[in-house]
Amino acid sequence: MITSAFIPGTEDKDEAFSIRREVFVDEQRWPEGEAFDEFEDAAMHLMVYADETPAATGRIWHDGSVFRIGRIAVLKKFRGQKLGDLVMRLLLYKAFNSGAETVHIGAQKYIVPFYQKFGLKECGEEYEQAGIPHIEMKVGKDDVVYPSDCCKG
Repeated sequence: MITSAFIPGTEDKDEAFSIRREVFVDEQRWPEGEAFDEFEDAAMHLMVYADETPAATGRIWHDGSVFRIGRIAVLKKFRGQKLGDLVMRLLLYKAFNSGAETVHIGAQKYIVPFYQKFGLKECGEEYEQAGIPHIEMKVGKDDVVYPSDCCKG
């Protein structure tokens, strides 16, 4: 059974941090200091569980000017099960129901097509984070798409 929970940044984030550490630090070789930042306590962290086992995470926060989604990570053994799609749906829903007019994300370049299927569009110059090419993307509440095929299979 797949379940989820939103965890305020002021509460225990150990499960989310563990997933991010495994995906970003161990797999992608991000420096530990870049996988975590000053927005952790202000963010709302999403946890997705597969049979009560932590499987995926992501977060949403307001950076002072816009709502942002980020740090989406799915553990390797749970990939291919559409959990990343579920994370995006839940984070977008939470953002727009929290008053966001637009949502921004700093996307790793290789995964831009994933975000595009939700209606996000590139809106900035390419930049590097942790040695990985990224691009800023955004979507407005009237332009968001919830793909009909995302949760099949």
